[in-house]
Amino acid sequence: MNRLRRLSVDSFNKLMQRADILLDEENVEGLKDLIRLVLRPIQSAHLVDSYLSAAKNTRIQLSPWLDLGIEGPLTVVLKGKIVNDKNFIAWCCSDTCLVDNKSIFPQLQLSTDVVLPTPWHPKSLISNIGSIGPGRPCGIFRQDPNHAIMYHYPLMIGWVDGGNHSIMQGILHGGSVVPDEVYDISPIINAVKFDGVGWLCCHSGNPMGTPRYPEFGWCWEIAKRITLLESSPYRK
Repeated sequence: MNRLRRLSVDSFNKLMQRADILLDEENVEGLKDLIRLVLRPIQSAHLVDSYLSAAKNTRIQLSPWLDLGIEGPLTVVLKGKIVNDKNFIAWCCSDTCLVDNKSIFPQLQLSTDVVLPTPWHPKSLISNIGSIGPGRPCGIFRQDPNHAIMYHYPLMIGWVDGGNHSIMQGILHGGSVVPDEVYDISPIINAVKFDGVGWLCCHSGNPMGTPRYPEFGWCWEIAKRITLLESSPYRK
């Protein structure tokens, strides 16, 4: 194990120690804040990188389907039966995880909740910054049809698929968005575990890929603890 991996595993173990203390104290809001803390550097890196790099070197937009990096079929126990015929995407899009009642979709506060845009367009980088906010040319942030966001509970992550530049301004100056897609992955969250380096199948122990950022694995394990303290608001 190289030094960077050793540091990552050590950080993960220390983080889980803190998460377990919060679990023992039944501090579910503390666990949610821990996810916010862990992902803030990822959010910040994706906001600022395009302003520091040549356009061709900017970061690739984040996607749960690619960047969580969970590979292969998940072995999920549902109602006492073992099911292993779907990968992560298929599970999310199934009746088990897909939330289709839009009246219960959350309102995400851009300045506090984990919403992950990646500004990238050279012209939009300049035309949007400084334009949205109280007293500015475009006024306060308002959600519009261009703002496409997928939300995963209990990861507490809003993945931005459209409107990256204006959502960045909403993060800087406040605003809210309602995601257009919501996935409750609590029924499948115990199918895999993160060991500090990569994903392992909880049933077989076999490796199942590696996340783009280890912090996504850290948050997955924190989210498991959240499910032990609260019932999903999206389960019937």
